[in-house]
Amino acid sequence: MKEIRYIQQPTEYLCGQACVAMIAGVSVDEVIRVMNNDKATGKKDLERALEYYGIKQAKTMTKADHNTPLPPVCILKVLLPRYSHWVLYYHGKFYDPEFGLADKLYCKAKIQSYLELFTD
Repeated sequence: MKEIRYIQQPTEYLCGQACVAMIAGVSVDEVIRVMNNDKATGKKDLERALEYYGIKQAKTMTKADHNTPLPPVCILKVLLPRYSHWVLYYHGKFYDPEFGLADKLYCKAKIQSYLELFTD
């Protein structure tokens, strides 16, 4: 299992870029250049950037909720009261670019789906 360094998103729109940066072991600025996007990201943006860094991923997002067992490594799409948000889940820890590193997901976040990653 490799070491993941937590990265806080530098602006309110960079959660997806921060998740990719953490799993790829690069800076958010580098991911912004790769994605050519310094705003909110969608699934396709994440998939292209993960592919660029050679990170294997499931073919589709899997619908999920708080009762769904999560794979060891994935990027979660969660719904917060006013917006959607990306969170990296890595071997039992939530690397939330907005709310920090934690054993539990931020209390107001509702899991919608996840993209499984294959890193080991």
